[in-house]
Amino acid sequence: MFREVKSKVTLTIRKNLDFPAHVHDDIELVLVKKEGGTAYCDGKKYTLSENCFFQVFPNQVHHYSEFVQEEYNLLIIKPSELLKYNNDYTAGTPTHAVWQFTENGDDNTVYLMDLAVREFMRDGYSPIIEAYLTALFGKLLNRYEIEKSRISNDMVLQILQYCAAHYKEDISVGNVAEKLHISRNSISHLFSARLSVNFCDYINFLRLIDAVNMLKNKNHSISEISYLCGFPTIRTFNRAFLKRYGVSPSAYKKN
Repeated sequence: MFREVKSKVTLTIRKNLDFPAHVHDDIELVLVKKEGGTAYCDGKKYTLSENCFFQVFPNQVHHYSEFVQEEYNLLIIKPSELLKYNNDYTAGTPTHAVWQFTENGDDNTVYLMDLAVREFMRDGYSPIIEAYLTALFGKLLNRYEIEKSRISNDMVLQILQYCAAHYKEDISVGNVAEKLHISRNSISHLFSARLSVNFCDYINFLRLIDAVNMLKNKNHSISEISYLCGFPTIRTFNRAFLKRYGVSPSAYKKN
């Protein structure tokens, strides 16, 4: 789902990172404290394990999957809040998105991240947290190789915004191409190259996010949820749900 971040800074501790594909003009940084999962950035697949940073530059398409219920620090910040490094984050993109550190080789990056998260959750954003983050990103930038060339993301943004607005409808590559005046081949290529997922699976992922929330509330039957989330048939809903979560919708609702 396309996600536009409004606030200047978000710092939080999360138990799960199961977000669909999205893009924004912020820096997104994840510190894996326990366990891990799979992350994708501009079509590249990364396996995130304990004690690693996953950093996304502005306007890179990214998403997460297969994350278990453990602990992750999530930071989202606008480059303009890091005046010293603003140009580094707006002039290029990294050749890789992950930095894995050893127990004695993190150069205090984890300490700085933990301090910033704790103080932000207690007192909100402050000049002290800004200083922590400036030091943190200064250390992280030394670990990344930056490519100065940039690729326009206008077409990706258009497609993701359209999907986010119409995924409950009878949506296909064909009608997206017709509405946005983009070729079918371009759309298919963008999903495979930038999101590492095919179009149908992406649309089903958006629908399943709604379905899970509705199953938790238990106010609707399985057939009603299938219809309200945009699945053409209950069979399609069951198959997509089982593929992603390993159980049927009815079993998930029961448990």
